[in-house]
This record gives sequence, C-alpha cells and structure tokens, in this order.
Amino acid sequence: MIIPCPEDFKDYSRYPLTITLAVLNVFIFILIFSGAGSNLTSSPVLQKDGLVLTGRLYYQYLQTLPAEDLYTKPEWVLQMGSLNTEHMGLLGAYALRDSRFLEKGDVLNYRGDQVQVASWRKDISEFRKKYQEQLLYRFGLSSGTKGPLSWFTYQFSHSNWMHLLSNLSFLVLIGAAVEVMAGSQMLLIVYLLGGCAGGLGFLLSDLHGTVPMVGASASISALLAFYCMAEMRARVRFLYFASPMPGHYGAIFLPTLLIIPLFLVVDVANLWATPEGIGGGVAYAAHIGGSVLGAIFGLAYRGRSVQPASQN
Repeated sequence: MIIPCPEDFKDYSRYPLTITLAVLNVFIFILIFSGAGSNLTSSPVLQKDGLVLTGRLYYQYLQTLPAEDLYTKPEWVLQMGSLNTEHMGLLGAYALRDSRFLEKGDVLNYRGDQVQVASWRKDISEFRKKYQEQLLYRFGLSSGTKGPLSWFTYQFSHSNWMHLLSNLSFLVLIGAAVEVMAGSQMLLIVYLLGGCAGGLGFLLSDLHGTVPMVGASASISALLAFYCMAEMRARVRFLYFASPMPGHYGAIFLPTLLIIPLFLVVDVANLWATPEGIGGGVAYAAHIGGSVLGAIFGLAYRGRSVQPASQN
C-alpha cells in the first residue's frame, strides 16, 4: 500500500477547513446514519426466488420496449437466457436498479402463474415504499433523487464506518496539502464543485438507476487531481506499507505525478472492467468526473501561479 502524505501535521492550525470538513462528515454519519439499519434485507423480492421471478418478469418487460429503448440497455442484459435460473437471478438484480421498470413494470400483463405475479406486485410495491424511506436514498444522489440539495448532501453521507474512515483518511492527507498550498477557499470550491462534477459523471453513467451514490470520494478525487496538476513538478512524501517488519514501511519522496497511475488511472480501468449496470459498490464514473474538474482547476491555478510579474 502506498498513499501520498505531503504534510507532516505538526501545526493543525494551518488547515482548519480540512479538519472542519472531516468533523462534519463524522458528525453527519453519527447523527444520521450510524444507527440506520436496513429494513429491506428480509424483503421477498431480494431472496433468491424473488430475484429469479423478478428477472423472468423483467425479461418479458424487455420484449415490450421499442428498439430505441433496447439499444440503451447493456449488451449483456439482452443476452440473458430466459431458461437459465442464474441468468434470471442476475437479471432480477439489474431490474431492481432500473427506475423505469419499477415505475411501470408492475402494471404490465405478464404471462405465467397469475397468483405468483399478483404476490410479486404486492412485494415489489412494498419494496419500493421501504426503499424510498431509506436515509441513504433521501440523502444520496440518483436518477430518482437529484434535487438541488442532493448534489451536496451525498458528499457528506456514508454507508458505513469503513466507507467513512477510508474517505476521511484521504480527505485529511490531501485536503491539508491543498489548503496549505492554495488556501481554505480553494479547498472548499474544489471539494464541493468536484463532488458535483462527480455526481454528474455518475448520473451520466447510470441514467435510469435507482441505487443512490453517497460518499466524499468524488470530492477527494477532485482534490487529488487538483494537487497533482498544481504541483506536478514537485516531489512529495508518500507513505508505504508492505508489512510490519522493519524496513517494509515508512516514507519515501516521489514525483507528485505518481498519483495519476496509483489512483486516477485505476478508476478508469475499473470503470471499463465493471459490467454496465452492475456495480461493485464503487462509483468509478463519479471519481473520474471529480478528477476531471480537479485537474482543470489545478492547471488553472498552476497557470496563474507561474505567470511572470508585469513590468512597469
């Protein structure tokens, strides 16, 4: 493991906004999310048989769509075999992420056991109701919840403690470096606008998804890219850890541009490698969106900083 750590953290008064953002993320998590358990896991729709049935009904739903709508679906969705139980379970998981199916699919005339279909309609209606009551749905950003405040509330919301702590570690390490270099105002601008750019990237990659995005990772990606572009010729401290044995951990000074292959290129590779419509819990498109904005701001900041002084 290797992570950038430009600051030595001897004087915490140099980065008050970084500390404030970190505390705010922790406070919001403790106040709102830490005790918010999911009440969806027992839903029949999410059980194996429920997912298979949902997949079979979604397969029929796909047959009713016009060609232009089918064209927008991932290729693998259209290759699922209706007689393959595993395929239908996977298709059912994808169906629960399709907002148009959840809005209109439960009123279609499906073939098959009508008693089973009627039970599914009741279960899916209850599932949608409980899902929309989830705090992460209300505070997160998705195609179904993209009000003006959602673009900002999602940046301070986290799904669990590990999600929060992993984001906070990078926020403190990179946020402090940006604040010392460019000031608190620039840190706040890049954090918030980078989060918005990440939200846009996420929505463009998931136009009809129902799963909300939460977390500060898009904002942190913007800060990483900003610092990388603004200090591209510098050598900064990286912390590395291979094992607890002496000599296998410590600090080393490397070029700032190493951030690109270590973090930003990895996001692009993961985005291409992840099957469209079935994510692994990480919104790589949001990371890329935040990184693009951060890089633009970083280059602009660097250009302004290296301008020669005007002569009178």
